[in-house]
Amino acid sequence: MQWSITGSVFEADGKPASGQVELQLYDMARQVWRSAAKGSLNAKGDFALKLDLAEDKMLPAVRLCEASKANQPSRVLAEGGLIKVEPGKLVRLSYGDIERLGDNAVARSERDSPFSAADDYLLAGMPKEIVKLTLNMASLRINPQVIRAQPQVQPVSSNQLKLQADLSKQIEVQSLELNQKAQLINTLERDKQSTGNELKQAQLKIQTLEKQLQSKPAAAGSEQIELATNQIKLQLNEQILRQSTEFELSTASLQRNLNQKNLELAQVSERLEVLSKQRSEAAAEAASAREESERLKSQMETQVDAGELYSNIARQLQQAQSKLNEDGVPYRLGKVSLNLKTLVSGNSITLPTLAEIDKGNSGIFTDVALEYLPDSSDSQTSEPLVTVPDFSDLTETLARRLAGDLGLQLEAAYQSIGDSAQPVGQAIRQIPAKGKTLPPGEVVLVVFTQA
Repeated sequence: MQWSITGSVFEADGKPASGQVELQLYDMARQVWRSAAKGSLNAKGDFALKLDLAEDKMLPAVRLCEASKANQPSRVLAEGGLIKVEPGKLVRLSYGDIERLGDNAVARSERDSPFSAADDYLLAGMPKEIVKLTLNMASLRINPQVIRAQPQVQPVSSNQLKLQADLSKQIEVQSLELNQKAQLINTLERDKQSTGNELKQAQLKIQTLEKQLQSKPAAAGSEQIELATNQIKLQLNEQILRQSTEFELSTASLQRNLNQKNLELAQVSERLEVLSKQRSEAAAEAASAREESERLKSQMETQVDAGELYSNIARQLQQAQSKLNEDGVPYRLGKVSLNLKTLVSGNSITLPTLAEIDKGNSGIFTDVALEYLPDSSDSQTSEPLVTVPDFSDLTETLARRLAGDLGLQLEAAYQSIGDSAQPVGQAIRQIPAKGKTLPPGEVVLVVFTQA
């Protein structure tokens, strides 16, 4: 009889597994599991095995294992399988999608008679899509590498790096605990199914006994048989109730633990996002600080010619005066004095760099004062100048009237004459002197005598 065995094996992270698998049959004569066929997993994790067996009315016990190694327990990926017999003496055995448990394989052992250590094996696989109660077992497996993936930026500090390492370690531990709890739920479900099968077999036995009692005439021992049957029913009902209660309690406890772990993982993920944001901000600040440092370094090493600086300032003052004229502002720039610390070396004058200022011995530093005066031709074209009159011997009242008529402003000062014969209240001195020209509105200082 021709057998066709197929299936797919995946790792815990969903990627196709690699390696070899073998199909084992139970040898009734030798009472051991023996290898019947081996094959390799392809790039998609699929395998296909062929096997020829003698035709029999009963299908043999089979299981799918990883390629076994000497002196090591078998790592069983799946037991049983879905079998379909097609016409033409062809048997198809499918294991579907299997998730390899890897280092989290569940040890299966039984020490009660007639089993021994030779019968132990590791349950190293499970169906990839299993729904236990309201839980999706595949969703309970968490890959710590996914949570730890963060953008690579400059480290902020050793404390934050240590905190991030501790958080990652906690995630790994919690992920392992979640996987173990998921396997425990899977084991409880299998135990419940096994217990259910045993209960069904016991109920079938009870039904068989009841049919036998009904088909036979009443005998002296019929009451004892009926009593024994009722006791068996009572024991079965108690066992069903006890195991169902224990299973529900265990499942509820595991569900609470899983919810708590998921909440902790969510909090850790939020903390990692905050740390990542802080690291990004610190990296941006560090980059900005480096740019500022390079700019300051460039300024310290840059030397500016003093003449170029002075001419540039003069151009800017000229542009400012032109802007005032364009906007019709009734003001003009007066004297501008600029004092700069310069470096005199030979016959040249330059502005020192910051590095030269720090040294303090690269030449002689002196103050240079520049005076910028507006062009007189520009002022004459705008309005005529006023000739300063002679204010000598005039009283303050007459002097102010004369200055006002000419468009000038008079500022009075007073000088005591003591016992001199000089008349009191007359002008004796003025600045500027008579005959000088001033723009309208300028101030003339006149000194008057007082007792």
